[in-house]
Amino acid sequence: MFVALAMASLAATFTPPPGRDAGVLKDAVTVREPDPARAVLYQGRGIKLTEQGKHEAAIEQFRRAATYDPANAGTYVNMAYCFDRLGRFEEAITELKNAEKLDPKNAMIYVNWGNSLINSRRYEEALTPLGRATELDPSNRLAYVNLAAALTKLGRPKDAAEKLGKAVAMDSDNAQLQFNLAVLLSEAGEPRRALTAYERVIALEPKNLSAYFNCAALHEKLGDLDLAIEKIRTASEIEPDNNMLREILGRLLAVKRQQAPKIESPAAATTH
Repeated sequence: MFVALAMASLAATFTPPPGRDAGVLKDAVTVREPDPARAVLYQGRGIKLTEQGKHEAAIEQFRRAATYDPANAGTYVNMAYCFDRLGRFEEAITELKNAEKLDPKNAMIYVNWGNSLINSRRYEEALTPLGRATELDPSNRLAYVNLAAALTKLGRPKDAAEKLGKAVAMDSDNAQLQFNLAVLLSEAGEPRRALTAYERVIALEPKNLSAYFNCAALHEKLGDLDLAIEKIRTASEIEPDNNMLREILGRLLAVKRQQAPKIESPAAATTH
């Protein structure tokens, strides 16, 4: 997640005085005087480039900003974001470690750190910084979302659902979060709770066909065939040209007919 905070770090090459042999100083760099105003200028350029998807160019602007304001942790967070977008996860984590030294209680540093670890498929490692983020900021929805993502990848749907549930509690009108929670609850063996989440999705997005379909599948699994038929029928009414929904509805109705009790005629019942 992009965090629009201050940032930078690019040292200018040292130029020795005329007539002197630079010797070992030829690779030295000057030490910039702090200039927060100039740092903000470079940071603004970096943010604009980031929004345009020009992450390489943005990093250079952020480095320049850091040169003039090296104590601003946000600079390194923003650079880390760009490195992450470029798939350079180790460099992203390095910048986040720099940010941590300056602002160890900034939860977003750890959220981004965990995100980069997830993107590099180091799911178990990601749990530590993301857990630290929730300790520092229990209201950080994104930290719980990322924790759920890592736990899902580790094959722990029950734990993932517990973490994602915290995010959903903070943003109950987010249909995507509700849908993901429903999927996790289903995988965790909690179909009734999953159905509640799917019903919330349907309330928020009445045309979400996937929610209707998954609801129907759970109802069928629980033996509630009438409710399964109801959900598929509603979905078919939303999208009447959907052949797959019509076919599924036909199958469910056929099963329903097979389950109907057979009633013998009075004559047949008295015949021996």
